[in-house]
Amino acid sequence: MKSDGVFLRLASFFVSLVVRSIRLTTTSRYIGFDEYRRRLERGDSILIAFWHNQGLFMPFVYYGKPGKIKLIVSQSKDGDLISALLRWFGILSVRGSSSRGSTAALKELLRLDRKGEDSIVFTPDGPKGPIYRVKDGIAYLSLCSRKPLYLLSVSYTRVKILGSWDRFRIPLPFGQATYVCSPPLSFSGLLKDLPLPLVSGAIEECLTQVNRISEALTAGEITRQEAAGLLSPETWPWAPFSLPTQSTDKVGRMESSHLEVLSK
Repeated sequence: MKSDGVFLRLASFFVSLVVRSIRLTTTSRYIGFDEYRRRLERGDSILIAFWHNQGLFMPFVYYGKPGKIKLIVSQSKDGDLISALLRWFGILSVRGSSSRGSTAALKELLRLDRKGEDSIVFTPDGPKGPIYRVKDGIAYLSLCSRKPLYLLSVSYTRVKILGSWDRFRIPLPFGQATYVCSPPLSFSGLLKDLPLPLVSGAIEECLTQVNRISEALTAGEITRQEAAGLLSPETWPWAPFSLPTQSTDKVGRMESSHLEVLSK
């Protein structure tokens, strides 16, 4: 109904103002974003992924043109509000989820990827979980795409964690937000060599590491310099996928590794 559309637009506008207001009171620091930002500012299209519970402040690290980025959003009432909210930040939606419209959404993302004009964003554990588990959709698109994949994380010194399945995070005013970006990763060309679950597992391990780094920075457990070292393309777990020549032998070694870079 038309009235429903008007309500969604007004509600999402109000929420967008609240989010922007919190951002104005929040200090921010960025680790690893230089190349990511350059690519977007010059109009390159990329793949982006972050955990579902960190989405609220992620529009603030999109540096491309409004309307040139697409995010997959579930076909639900919550998804309707999220889709309307994203429009206020210049981000468009592709509707679909693991339960409804997933095939159509993936086909649309593959079409957009081949067209090459838009950046594509995933929350790979959404929309219903399980939390911090990468589904095969992003792995399949990453294998088919020639775009670099960047994995992002944000953590806060002041935050409200909801009781939802994803433990959704709402930053509180007057805190600090720490954003971390992985090196660009490439899985293109590995389709014949790697099973899909292994690619999903590799992306999950890398995204988990990005999250560890942002949380360790926020807790004061590591310095910016140490974080930069952990984000070097030559280090685990990025190296098998961030270097020009990718090797399935390296992937196998990574799969069997249990290195804990940030263990305390």
